[in-house]
Amino acid sequence: MNRIIRVAVAVLAAMACASAAADARVIVKLRDQTTGLRQAQAVERTRSLAQRIGVALAHRNQPAPGMLALRASGIAIGDLLARLADDPAVEFAVEDRLRTARALPNDPLFDTQWYLQSVEAAAIGADRAWDIVTGDGAIVVAVLDTGIRPGHPDLAPRLVAGYDFITDAALSGDGDGRDADPSDVGDFIDAAAQSDPALQAVCGAGLLPQESSWHGTRVAGIIAAAGNNSLGISGVNWNARVLPLRVLGKCGGFDSDIIAAMRWAAGLSVPGLDLNPTPARIINMSLGGEGACTAAYEQVIQELLSRGVLVVSAAGNETGPVESPANCAAALAVGGLRHIGTKVGYSSLGPEIDVSAPAGNCVNPTLPCLFPIDTTSNAGTTTPAADTYTDGNVPTIGTSFSAPQVAGVAALMLSANPALGPNDLIDRIKSSARPFPSDPTIPTCPVTATGIDNLGQCNCTTLTCGAGMLDAGAAVAAAAAPVAAISAAAAATAGTTTTLDAGASVAMAGRTIVGWLWSIVSAPDGASLTVVDAERTGLQTPVEGSYVVRVTVTDSAGASDEAVHVVTVSAAAPPPVSEPEPSGGGGGGGGSSGWLLPLTLLVAWPWLEVRPTRRSRSAVHNRPPKEIDPTSVDC
Repeated sequence: MNRIIRVAVAVLAAMACASAAADARVIVKLRDQTTGLRQAQAVERTRSLAQRIGVALAHRNQPAPGMLALRASGIAIGDLLARLADDPAVEFAVEDRLRTARALPNDPLFDTQWYLQSVEAAAIGADRAWDIVTGDGAIVVAVLDTGIRPGHPDLAPRLVAGYDFITDAALSGDGDGRDADPSDVGDFIDAAAQSDPALQAVCGAGLLPQESSWHGTRVAGIIAAAGNNSLGISGVNWNARVLPLRVLGKCGGFDSDIIAAMRWAAGLSVPGLDLNPTPARIINMSLGGEGACTAAYEQVIQELLSRGVLVVSAAGNETGPVESPANCAAALAVGGLRHIGTKVGYSSLGPEIDVSAPAGNCVNPTLPCLFPIDTTSNAGTTTPAADTYTDGNVPTIGTSFSAPQVAGVAALMLSANPALGPNDLIDRIKSSARPFPSDPTIPTCPVTATGIDNLGQCNCTTLTCGAGMLDAGAAVAAAAAPVAAISAAAAATAGTTTTLDAGASVAMAGRTIVGWLWSIVSAPDGASLTVVDAERTGLQTPVEGSYVVRVTVTDSAGASDEAVHVVTVSAAAPPPVSEPEPSGGGGGGGGSSGWLLPLTLLVAWPWLEVRPTRRSRSAVHNRPPKEIDPTSVDC
């Protein structure tokens, strides 16, 4: 009997766990569907798909045209993905995963913001960047996070109208799904939340208690807290505007909501929403989760890249592989450093990282923490209370706070030179980064230290922590340089001259381009340029092959940039082959045939009929042939 009771209890426990397990959620991209479906159409497509694969699917939203966010109960995510992959109407299906904030922060006034100054090795030197530019209100940075406390005095002047993209009301915690209010209501987990079946269906049964993080408010403060206003702290960019987009709730946020927010932030269409009236040039994503970059993220980041929008993402805090979406190829991934410039123990690492910045570390085993990343926050432990600033007593650490430093610097760079595209920003941030220092007491990454006091730490390399340490001053100086560009045909024919034009090159405001220097990087023998020191030149291409040309432009302040262009030259078409003249004379050879035609005409003359001369068809096509007396023809 006891055994039966134990079995029954185990079965009931398993059933309870199964009922509390999170639903399987997926993002499905349909084939041949490039425009958004109306809600009724999307629901019908979901119903049809569910019938074909034999699984009850609930339609959640459309994160992008042709994409459906779906939910299913009672099926493992792997089984659901396998069934969807076999459906011919599905281009791809990926798990709609929860992404979580990368750290929990806290911070006060500028003299405690060591990370913005130039004393510590890893500090970014924003004070030197401000000598060039302090920001521009025309630059909008989207913060995809937990939302924002809109009344914070250091942030309120910087905000533009945002949006709450969280679809699930239980996850959102504000009583509804998507709406136009991105206010952070708190992401706390209390006893009531732990026992909420609706929240368990989203997050699973293992919810742990937590206080509200005010994560989005803290990230936004690092990027763009109002500077030089005699109040609180200074953001990296004093004047940029912040577009708050709420995508993270009580246990994180789903990819489908994050992707929809990314598109809307950039001014792209999201089914069911009007276009964003204040599109962002930079998107900060201090969030992430395990796994490779999905096809859904790859697609949307490429779309943003084509729109001139830079995506900045935190590498993660797992001392392991770079997390998604930071590991997507076109995103600017940011790793975390200790104050001395070595990898902070918790930061993820790997070749996907582009650059690293301070992430916060304490050194001392007791509070206050010596090197937190101080920023704007709120005093509430659950629901909002007084607006405040964080400090070393509640340490602000994590790559969540490395990424917004890079986003703020990128916004400063665009303030200096709005012509920069996403790849220009990434290239100049990386090329201006400072080399990593070395600590002989710890190993070189990817090997990490295992001691109690240095767990996870290692000396960075360019293969594990990016190009170097973020240098705000050098990056903004690099941004001030012109942007070189070459306009020319991509193909040409051998034996011709191709015009190369650098007139599309752009200098920052207040400067002009005053010098051009053309050179041939590689080309077949005989290639040459008609002029080397003018805005336009000609490339002479004597033979087929690949011709690579570079132009270096210099502005009135002496700054320069270069661009490279490739011209593919095909062989010239052979001249038309003429029919050979009939050979004349026979017999004794060499005789002229000039007598043959007159003789033929003389013999045939009585039978020749002279016809009118060809004109336009309308002049002659209705006229009958006219007989002409040969004796009356003028010769």
